[in-house]
Amino acid sequence: MSSVFACCMLASLKLSAAPAATQERFGMPDQQTVRGTVERVYSTWRLGMMRGDENAWRSATTRSRQAKVRNLIISQKGSFPHDFFHNQPEPPSLSNFKYIGTITGCGHRTLAATYVGNVQLGDAKAAETAYVLLMVFEDGKWKLDQSHMFNLTHLPEVKKRLHKRDLSVLKEQDGFHPYDAPPAVPAMCPAPQLIGKVFVDAPGRSIDMKINGVSAHQFTDERRADVISGGLRRGKNTISYSIRTDAKLDHPSMAIGLFVMPETPGNHPVCVFDHILDADDEARGGEFTFEIRNENIASMNPRFTGTPPQPFHAVPLKARPGKVAK
Repeated sequence: MSSVFACCMLASLKLSAAPAATQERFGMPDQQTVRGTVERVYSTWRLGMMRGDENAWRSATTRSRQAKVRNLIISQKGSFPHDFFHNQPEPPSLSNFKYIGTITGCGHRTLAATYVGNVQLGDAKAAETAYVLLMVFEDGKWKLDQSHMFNLTHLPEVKKRLHKRDLSVLKEQDGFHPYDAPPAVPAMCPAPQLIGKVFVDAPGRSIDMKINGVSAHQFTDERRADVISGGLRRGKNTISYSIRTDAKLDHPSMAIGLFVMPETPGNHPVCVFDHILDADDEARGGEFTFEIRNENIASMNPRFTGTPPQPFHAVPLKARPGKVAK
């Protein structure tokens, strides 16, 4: 089971300037008071994670994040909450960071608290990094939903303003923003027949997607793979999505792919649905029904000797150079 790192989802973000009009959405609370609140909630959440204390974790975590974490584990045929607390990395201690400031949103029902410190992400060298905690006011108290980390090395002006505690930068850069609205609580997904993942590479485009009427996904100018909530199933499956192209951004080729993931060691994933476009093609969404057959599952075995089944193509594939389309 891959680490889901609780409600604290660490991500590498792009920072971009927010339009001036959006800055009016944010409030500036008393920093000393809000810092105390944020750090009490984070400490409860962190200790719950470290000790495997489900009650402490739930008390400090939003309902939406609890449901998302549960669905993620169940959709990979794991056991919740056991697999959630098993082999999780220790969450960062805020004592290793400098508090910068907090802004609120959604009528003071959401907040984003920003800290800065030296962090080593993956195999990269330790670098000065922003650590942003996103919280929601729920059931009469603040709860942690998730967090983001991003490297400040290539953002010298932003870094300089953060160290000067110029809190206006928190309103100007979208990576420091709180939620516009509290996240919706997703429905509890059923246990999957087949473990599935959706892969999207959509530079310059935004995609809203739903798979089998259960698993909702949003992709914005990014390359990412998500676990399909509730998985895929043998026989008929459905996918619907809309695509919006941002004229201000480059939008080269685009790809969407749904994969059945192997559960037997040595087997490999198999693509059962794709939507592949070149840069000059118009990206259109739609609703599609596709089928997962026994041959799809059999082809995951490296010893499969039959003709590999083709995925369902949302748009016809173009002939490769030098080949004639049949």
